[in-house]
Amino acid sequence: MEEDFFKIQLKLLDKYYPYTCKRSEEEDIRKAAANLTEKFLTYSSRYTSLEKVDLLTLIGFHFALEVLNNKNQQDKSPIFNKIEQLNKELEEYMKIPE
Repeated sequence: MEEDFFKIQLKLLDKYYPYTCKRSEEEDIRKAAANLTEKFLTYSSRYTSLEKVDLLTLIGFHFALEVLNNKNQQDKSPIFNKIEQLNKELEEYMKIPE
């Protein structure tokens, strides 16, 4: 069954934008908007001399780093799983029969 799309009013910082999404995605979309607003408030209090566009550039950079870090973790996960599996096999092999 195909999900229906619907329009929401998404608040980003201090402005509302029309946004079309699937009902199942709405919660994540609103959380992302809240996360952006939270980061903006944090950065604007930390960097009081910067203009809005500069703050948004820093926030975009912050989120880009998070995406890369998550991707790197996902890329390493199969390697860690294989090492763990090999370690278990080695432990089994090294057991001294009684």
